[in-house]
Amino acid sequence: MKRVLNILFWVAMIAYFFLAMGFVSERRHEQVCTFVEVCIRDSARSHFVTIDGIAQMVDNRNQKLTGKLFDSINAVKIEQRLCDYAPVHRAEVYKTIDGTLHVDITQRTPVLRIINRYGECYYLDEYGEALKHSSRYSAYVLVANGYINQRSPGQEGFSVLKETEPGKRNIMRELFDLANYINNDKFWKAQIQQIYVNADGDFELIPRVGAHVIVFGRFEYPDEKFSKLLSLYCNGFNVKGWNEYDVINLKYNGQLVCTKR
Repeated sequence: MKRVLNILFWVAMIAYFFLAMGFVSERRHEQVCTFVEVCIRDSARSHFVTIDGIAQMVDNRNQKLTGKLFDSINAVKIEQRLCDYAPVHRAEVYKTIDGTLHVDITQRTPVLRIINRYGECYYLDEYGEALKHSSRYSAYVLVANGYINQRSPGQEGFSVLKETEPGKRNIMRELFDLANYINNDKFWKAQIQQIYVNADGDFELIPRVGAHVIVFGRFEYPDEKFSKLLSLYCNGFNVKGWNEYDVINLKYNGQLVCTKR
């Protein structure tokens, strides 16, 4: 008898489960979108996109999603549309049972601001991809200017990590690597404010403290070059002062040449 009761109990539970699932499924088909919630995950670091701007893109030309059946809203298509927008690195769109359409946005993070020889301004992000300058927001990052021939990005931009022709120098890649090197060191990030590309293609570093220019040359042997420069800062400048030299040349491997003003 006990065994029969156990069987009946589990049969009832299984039947209840399928009935409940059917009810939930039916309710889901009837579920409407009651609210669109936009979350910009890294808004403290970058401000290239706004909640209102993303919300307008989600609604797609004023076709409001609130009040529409969830089944008629294509979350994948919305994600694709948002990811096609240059400042957006990643977009996640999903629905919850309370009727909310969630839109989570991760922005691209600029690491270097480029001002090319034509006066055009744009950014390189943490993945080496070009990002158009925003008239609404300027990121407080390292600046590179001078004889930079790469034009401002088009609709799809470009990547400095893309392979170049064999034997051809990729100045944009070197600028990106140098900027990352500086940004990853607390001292140099605080000290170096600008990279100037001169007519010979050499990088010149402009510091925040001191009236000197640092001729860095190409992006090669960075550990050795910055080590020599730090030694000069710690030992030489403490004796001579920060304004003793006009030019500090690190261009040549194994050498540090200082020119007095």
